[in-house]
Amino acid sequence: MVHKLDMKDKKLLYELDLNSRQSYNQLAKKIRISKNAINYRINNLIKEGFIKNFQTILDSGKLGFTVYRMYIKLQNTTPEKESEIIEFLKQKKIVTWLVSVEGDFDIALAITTKSVREMNALWRELLANYVNYLDKRIISILTNISYFSRAYLLDIKENTHVLTFVTEPEESDIDKTDMNILRLLVPNARMSAVEIASKLRLTSRRVIYRIREMERKKIIIGYKTLFDMNKLGYLYYKIAFRLNNITKKNEMQFKWYIRTNPNIIYDDEATGGEDIEIEVQVRNIAELRKLLASIRERFADIIKDYSIMEYYKEHKHLMFPMK
Repeated sequence: MVHKLDMKDKKLLYELDLNSRQSYNQLAKKIRISKNAINYRINNLIKEGFIKNFQTILDSGKLGFTVYRMYIKLQNTTPEKESEIIEFLKQKKIVTWLVSVEGDFDIALAITTKSVREMNALWRELLANYVNYLDKRIISILTNISYFSRAYLLDIKENTHVLTFVTEPEESDIDKTDMNILRLLVPNARMSAVEIASKLRLTSRRVIYRIREMERKKIIIGYKTLFDMNKLGYLYYKIAFRLNNITKKNEMQFKWYIRTNPNIIYDDEATGGEDIEIEVQVRNIAELRKLLASIRERFADIIKDYSIMEYYKEHKHLMFPMK
């Protein structure tokens, strides 16, 4: 059963998705309710399961990481065996995103590592344990991801905010203390500087300075909220387009459409992936069909083919390898 959210709840979710590190004071002014009411609503949204957690978004490339994406089609598996394979992957530190899929594949995951050897070790262990249960396997390298604010929460007609992360790996100039701060901040973007300082035996002033420096260097890209899409009443799909007759102009027009459509939340680019890959969130199949019809009408001259997958259960979402 979908819980009914009022407009203040929706505004609060939208603001937390734009910047989940906003203070109660900042949120209270924007939503025009008291600080205590903000605190109550956030706690209630967490308790009822609408909010899973608050996450810090990093540019993995600026930390020297490469992000591999893997799609797996299973064979000869019972539900119990599929759960076992998912749990095996979930427990791996370098597996930073893991989701069950309906479509051409059964499992999608992201592997974030600085080492090809580490990636290969995971691959070999997966094969050693489950090779007889693996049918198709596709690996690509994510090179850019753009995340758009969920404008649909407020029935806004166009996205107005974007976070771009996952870039090509480069040398990192952050130290052990910065990494320790990130390990606390990534899974809990609302953790205060005072609490971080206490855990790491630093001063809060030092923590604030280091966070601001990582923001300035674009290591920290932003702070967003991870929602339970079923609770919100939305379905989550990945659509991959194969194109032809591409020109710079029509490619830019397609990208602008993606950038502004309120139901498109990710624009993914991957070496070894399709030409255009988007992730969309819609209330029902009818909305998905309407979105696809709009895209096909506008870009019929360049769309050769497309495929659809549903992300129906997320098992892990960090995008940063945690100990």
